[in-house]
Parts: sequence; structure tokens; C-alpha cells
Amino acid sequence: MVWSGIDKRNFRRASFECIITVKKTGTSLVFHTHTENASVSGICVILEKELFKYTPVELELFLPDDFPPARCQGTVVWSIKRAVYVNKKPSQYDTGIEFVDISDEDKARLEHIVNELLEY
Repeated sequence: MVWSGIDKRNFRRASFECIITVKKTGTSLVFHTHTENASVSGICVILEKELFKYTPVELELFLPDDFPPARCQGTVVWSIKRAVYVNKKPSQYDTGIEFVDISDEDKARLEHIVNELLEY
């Protein structure tokens, strides 16, 4: 299924990969994956299991700078199964996560990285 709606994003996104840990809050379910794209308000990741809309998650982003990982809370805002993999590989889900509780310092780091990538 290809998304064909209106892009309602308020923040510019940059396509870049960084390692991320996504933990479903209150459970032992943890994903080790990478970002597809990011902005100062949220990220898109690929997960091997579906997390439903409004699922709270804990995030640890290993940003491409010389600082410790950024840690914050987030909420799943959408999840779409990748149809391409249905017959060939285990299911994968493009998952959009909005940052809920991110420090001003980590938000500034993300903004700097996104802006730098969008300049090229």
C-alpha cells in the first residue's frame, strides 16, 4: 500500500540512517533498527512487528555526532506494512514515531543534523 495522502508535516525531514533502539513502554519488546528519515519532531523507522497507533515507546538514538545517544519518549503515530516483503521475507512495517519528551539539547542536535543534510 502506497501512501497517497496530503503531507501535513510541520518540520522538514532529512533522509539519513542512524542506529536506534525502540522499546515498547512497559514491556520487554525491544527493536534494534535504524532511522529512514528524521526531523526535530519525529522519525520513521522500519520494524519487524507492528506497533499500533498511540503506542508509547522509549527511544535511544545514536546520532552521527560525538555526543552520547539521545534518549526520549515517543508515540507511534502511524504504521504501514511493506507489501513488497509479504512473500519473500518476514513482514516489515514503516513506522512513524513522534517525539513526546525530548530535551532541548537533543532537539538542537537533531535540528543541526537535519539542516546540514538538507543543505546538500
